[in-house]
Amino acid sequence: MREQIIVTAFDLFSQYGIKRVSMDDIARAIGISKRTLYESFADKENLLVEGLQHTSSRLLAFLQEIEKGEYTALDIILLFYGELMKRPRWYSAKFYEDLKKYPTAKAEKEAEKDLFTKHFMRLFDRGVKEGVFQQEINFEIVALLAKEQVKMLQPSKAFCQHSNKEVYDTILVAFLRGICTERGRQILDRWIRTIHTVQKHNKVFE
Repeated sequence: MREQIIVTAFDLFSQYGIKRVSMDDIARAIGISKRTLYESFADKENLLVEGLQHTSSRLLAFLQEIEKGEYTALDIILLFYGELMKRPRWYSAKFYEDLKKYPTAKAEKEAEKDLFTKHFMRLFDRGVKEGVFQQEINFEIVALLAKEQVKMLQPSKAFCQHSNKEVYDTILVAFLRGICTERGRQILDRWIRTIHTVQKHNKVFE
């Protein structure tokens, strides 16, 4: 039930913003009483914090699991991105704008960003050793660029002719291609071909 509440709440937050969604709205959307909702979460900020922790823990567990496999650091980044994009609507621009009004939840989100930034710094170092990332790159700057790029969760109207996913995919490919070695580019190109194959398959069945 807790996960269902989190998923429903975050979908509502992404559509309307955190501030405009009440605990009544969340309870109504799930089909439970407000009393039942408050038995699980003390208030909206408590729901936000626990939701962020739940999502972060799930993503971290996924990342740690694929790191055990026979993948390069680049493969791991691409697989992680695929997992992240399963819920692309959760963290919309409205969500982040309203998050500023909830200091405890905002601090939780910033701690999550720092955690994953450090994790990916280690992946960049690993990628250099594996020969998929260029050695001459300043990966501290790369990590900061990636962290700043996350802020563009809802692309501006300039991208209105393209889906959000297409925008994100294009940014990711351009970003990674710039730091990859020839071996890394081969892995990236293989991933791109796979994505295009899946997209064509989905269009056939639309």
